[in-house]
Amino acid sequence: MTSATAPVPARTRTRRSSADLVAGLLEAAAVEFAAHGFTGASTRRIAERAGAHQPQINYHFTSKEQLWRATVDHLFSLMDATLAGFDDGPSTGEAFEAVLRSFLVFSADHPELDRIINLEATAPSPRLDWLVATHLLPRYAAVSAAWARLRAAGLGADLTAAEVWELLTSFGAMHFANAPMLSRLGIHGDSRSESAVHTERMLGILMATTPTG
Repeated sequence: MTSATAPVPARTRTRRSSADLVAGLLEAAAVEFAAHGFTGASTRRIAERAGAHQPQINYHFTSKEQLWRATVDHLFSLMDATLAGFDDGPSTGEAFEAVLRSFLVFSADHPELDRIINLEATAPSPRLDWLVATHLLPRYAAVSAAWARLRAAGLGADLTAAEVWELLTSFGAMHFANAPMLSRLGIHGDSRSESAVHTERMLGILMATTPTG
């Protein structure tokens, strides 16, 4: 057999850049950690889903713990990119509506983040401490400040910042994270069209004003 007709080695056909491999591992890890939690997640399944070899996880992330943190960082960076342009927080009703719409579109497209958060939220752990300190507290502070500005402008429902946070993260984002259960109840939560409907529900709650007089 001549070199012209010799089969191409598999590793040559499937060679990937380091950045592409890492991106694939993070996407696969998001699905795995969201479905099974940190303890139940399998690095073997992550590697298989990503079309990689298990030792490549250790090479790029050194440990399962580091892979979990990198996955959470990656998902939050995707959220931040979706909400780019609102770094200082919304100060008008129109801006708040735009942020909410973008946030719920992200939640519909990436339910893995809220599933991971929910799995960690049920018991104290070093991972929960890191998650709260690194990602959740800064965002809670931003939501609180933005809501205070809206209320000072006479906008929004008579809700505390804590209540707004719970509505956004629980009724808002978890609507999509819980889609498998909700669909079995006849309450859909897993499509872009449903995202638009759900957004209107959220706006109706958050932006309702109490009549005076």
